Amino acid sequence: MQSHPFTPRAFIEKAACLWLLCLFSGWNASAQGTAQSDIPLYGFFEGTLEHGRNYPDPYRDVTLHVRYTRPDGTQLSFWGFHDGGRTWRFRAHADQPGAWRYEAEMSDGSLRTKGEFRVSKNTTLPGMITVHRPNPVWFGFAGGKPFLVRGLHVGDRFFAANWPDAERQRFLDWVQENGYNFLSIASHFLNRDEEGRGRGWETPKLWPLDADEYRKMERILNDLAERRIVAWGFAGFFGQKSNYPRAPADQELYIRYTLARLAPMWHVLWNVAGPEPNLGEGLRWMSDEEVTRLGRLIASLDPWKHPISVHNRTGDDPFRDSDWTTYGVLQGPKTPDLATLSRGLLESHHPAKPLLAQETLWSRNTYHLRSLKRDYTDKEIRQNAWVIQMSAAGLVFADNDGNSSTGFTGTLNPADAHPTRHAILRRIWDFMESIPFGELRPAQESVSTGYALASGTSLLAYLPEGGSVRLRGAWESKAPRASQALWINARNPSEKRPAKPDASGAFAAPDQEDWLLWLKQ
Repeated sequence: MQSHPFTPRAFIEKAACLWLLCLFSGWNASAQGTAQSDIPLYGFFEGTLEHGRNYPDPYRDVTLHVRYTRPDGTQLSFWGFHDGGRTWRFRAHADQPGAWRYEAEMSDGSLRTKGEFRVSKNTTLPGMITVHRPNPVWFGFAGGKPFLVRGLHVGDRFFAANWPDAERQRFLDWVQENGYNFLSIASHFLNRDEEGRGRGWETPKLWPLDADEYRKMERILNDLAERRIVAWGFAGFFGQKSNYPRAPADQELYIRYTLARLAPMWHVLWNVAGPEPNLGEGLRWMSDEEVTRLGRLIASLDPWKHPISVHNRTGDDPFRDSDWTTYGVLQGPKTPDLATLSRGLLESHHPAKPLLAQETLWSRNTYHLRSLKRDYTDKEIRQNAWVIQMSAAGLVFADNDGNSSTGFTGTLNPADAHPTRHAILRRIWDFMESIPFGELRPAQESVSTGYALASGTSLLAYLPEGGSVRLRGAWESKAPRASQALWINARNPSEKRPAKPDASGAFAAPDQEDWLLWLKQ
């Protein structure tokens, strides 16, 4: 083979050919990119590009389109995002193990790149939060397990830069120590700019779009993911009295950018707007038609289909049967009357959607038990919490001393908490997770009194004041054949006693306090 000596002219000619090849093929040889090579199942992949072209408005002038090919051959189209300076990133939720491929291209043709990454089968992550497919009255994870919401509402300071991070870490340590796995966070995504709420707290300013502000939010969201805590934005994408975009084109731009950054995360679920866009006449700040339009838009743009809903006014759920909601959000009933509480929850609980009891049991809150001019007693907190569980609803508790941004869940100082109340809830939730709760559904028709969950093989009945209960329907004949029949002390579920029906077939509780009857075939 004849060799060609190096000459300046030869070098220039070869460089020119290479430049023309790159130009006409659309591949930019000067672009530098990096990507993770191996990530855990249910984590998220991130690729990074340094792009040499400057844009007057990189959030609007160009889009980074990305096509992913999963290990099973299915393809997913998404988009990347500008992350400040000349940096662009693109992310994907790693929902399949194996080798993935991607191709990324700027909409103006100025840059193209491609590559691959591997997703490991080994993971400690539970999977994307979703609807529990085998029994959709509960939340679940894509990994297959049901998710029992152990929720706490926190005030407006949680994401604030002027709240010391050491105090945030101290609060989150307390959250984990007390068994919470779900935070309802005010002024997230946008600041509720109102005195006594979000005003004064330097929460991330996501609109107009600013990559630096999003990174501040993501740093804290990543900490929640590491702690296995699900995040729910109380104000949602479009918060009352927040600086959200009003023009439809700006709204879609904001949604797309937010999804590009957050949708690949496993531990976030969507709330269109809040609090209460559908308040009564004279107070309504967003029409039902606008909520629906935005809800459908968010749902259509999210390739991983996070659960989506909206924060509702007190009362029933007007979006219970909507085609775009995948879970319900209920504010109330706010009452110590257990029959009223149960009826309100069950009437708004769609049989194929989980239900979030968001503002249904908020201790020491100005707007709860207002007509009674008092707070819940510890006994009422326990009884309400049990009835909420019997309704298969996800309970979000609050420990306030005024409105939703006051008291402990406004100060977020564990020294201000009321520990007995958090202990009550933890005992209830610990018990629920000790049984196969994800198989159970509300079953009021199965008991003569009290409140019940049941499956084909298990029944859990709650008697708030003891007494006797008769089983009905299929469980009337199943009860005598139960392999496990126990009375469980609802005040202290570690106490269990054998349960036997009397001659008439009724089960009598040990005393007039609250008890659980557990039957399993």
